[in-house]
Amino acid sequence: MNFPEGYNSKLSEMLEEATRIWYNEPQKALEISNYVYISSLKSADERNESRALYCMGVCNEMMCNYPKAIHFLSEAIKLATKLNEKKIIADSLNCIGIINDNISNYSSSLRAYLKALKIYEELDLKRNKSIVLSNIGLVYTNIHDYRNALKFYSQALEIAEDEQDEESVLITSINIGLTHFLLGNNSDAMKFLTEALLLAEKRKDDLRKSISLDHMVDVKMSQGHYSEAYFLLEESRSIKVRLNDKKGLVKIYFIFGQINLKEGKVQEALNNTLEALRISEEIGLKKSVFEIHKMLSEIYEKVGDTSKSLHHLKFAYKKEIEYLKEKSEEKARNLATQIEIEQAQKEAEIQRLRNVELANALEEVKALNLSLQELNEEKNEFMSIAVHDLKNPLQNILSSARLLKRQAEVTNTELIDNIISQTDRMFNLIKRLLDHQSIEEGNINIKVSEFDNCSFISEVSNVFSDTASAKNIELICDCREKVRLKTDREILFQIIQNLVSNSLKFSPSGKKVFVRTYSSGEHVMFEVEDEGPGFSEEDKNKVFKKFARLSARPTGGEHSTGLGLSAVKKLCELINADIELESEQYKGATFIIKLPLSA
Repeated sequence: MNFPEGYNSKLSEMLEEATRIWYNEPQKALEISNYVYISSLKSADERNESRALYCMGVCNEMMCNYPKAIHFLSEAIKLATKLNEKKIIADSLNCIGIINDNISNYSSSLRAYLKALKIYEELDLKRNKSIVLSNIGLVYTNIHDYRNALKFYSQALEIAEDEQDEESVLITSINIGLTHFLLGNNSDAMKFLTEALLLAEKRKDDLRKSISLDHMVDVKMSQGHYSEAYFLLEESRSIKVRLNDKKGLVKIYFIFGQINLKEGKVQEALNNTLEALRISEEIGLKKSVFEIHKMLSEIYEKVGDTSKSLHHLKFAYKKEIEYLKEKSEEKARNLATQIEIEQAQKEAEIQRLRNVELANALEEVKALNLSLQELNEEKNEFMSIAVHDLKNPLQNILSSARLLKRQAEVTNTELIDNIISQTDRMFNLIKRLLDHQSIEEGNINIKVSEFDNCSFISEVSNVFSDTASAKNIELICDCREKVRLKTDREILFQIIQNLVSNSLKFSPSGKKVFVRTYSSGEHVMFEVEDEGPGFSEEDKNKVFKKFARLSARPTGGEHSTGLGLSAVKKLCELINADIELESEQYKGATFIIKLPLSA
């Protein structure tokens, strides 16, 4: 498939668009990433494919589809490892760390973050290093190990300041301020939160300005500075109204109510608390609902309305039980999700290891095949040289023996006959080896001619008539139907000749050998049947293999190379013929050749 110029660059631009919108529109970003992924597969653009997998993982994390996110991120890591795209690997590991942190799987979260951190350090990506250090700090905050949290936050902040990365400085300063507050270090908490507030104002980042103000309120409330807290709350409330941050407004009105109650402003406390209740019920904040009902119970108790106080208290406990039940179920779901994620990670790792092992095994097989091919070529070359070199001295021996036999003064003709017989045998062996080598190397040219099957098997029979008579074996030819066929006559002759030779060689004296031919549909059939020892099941499994040693032995002292039936099988393939063996041990054998009527 041809793709337009700049096609892959366009896919890269689409991925950049997905990363710009995934915080606010994760579903749309996912759709874009999925399109790029499919398009990258079509265009074999593995780099964009790995980046698309990473984006799909992040988008699913944003939508809390954690198992899917882990699947895509694991695939991104696998492909990026192949491409040596280390940043994609580290970014994917960072996202895996976030997922595990979200489901309270803190050990797995830390492992992923630390792997990402190592890669960012290798690549000298300081901004990314700052982000992952801050993420590690959050894990320690979540497990209440505030000392370690501060250690990682400080490292993150130092890098962010050196890189003049104001966003990272702002986020990390807020986290440090919160951690100091949890440690009870109010002065240090206010220092970092104030710096974060000023930086947020400079950057016109209202969301993080509001977060900084909320944490500063927590500090002031713990110190009992309610008027200062109230002032900060008013500023945060105006931002949250502008941002339509309803969840944040619930907290604002709830704290307003607490301050009002402490200052004895009961009606104002009631009004603010009821406003908090209205918004929390509207957006479904179940934990806030029962906490607000407890607050309302306290307010009505202050004004002496025992009935309403009891009503809100009962309602609060009912909602708290429902909330705790849901949290328990959520914890169970998180545990199931965690197990599912761990399983997905294990499967991805197993698959990665299998791919590595398979790749190594394939390389070993390739190397072994190459070595075997070289050895086979060397063997064939050696055999060719050896066999050809044997022909000349054997020819000299044979010629000399025949000359001696013709001389009248030679009296020991039996010895000379033995020399001639053994030399003929060696010549036949050499001929077999050379024929087999030619077949193996494909050095046989197919020469198609037209002839009939009946005259053909009659000729074969004539060749072996003397051999059959010498062994007292009756050779019977049976042409049931005369047909014309087109094929390589010499090759077919070698096939039938070889089969008849074997039948005579292995048949005892007084038996019969049948050579039959007939038509069957669009094929002509040739059968060579004997009454010899037949083939065992073990023999039948290796009968067409080279140099096969079978259980039967020639009955007249003949020699067998073990190459005959192997060569027959190869020759059949050359003329598009099929060969079958029907045999039972001690009950003879029938070889059947099925040949198309036309070549």
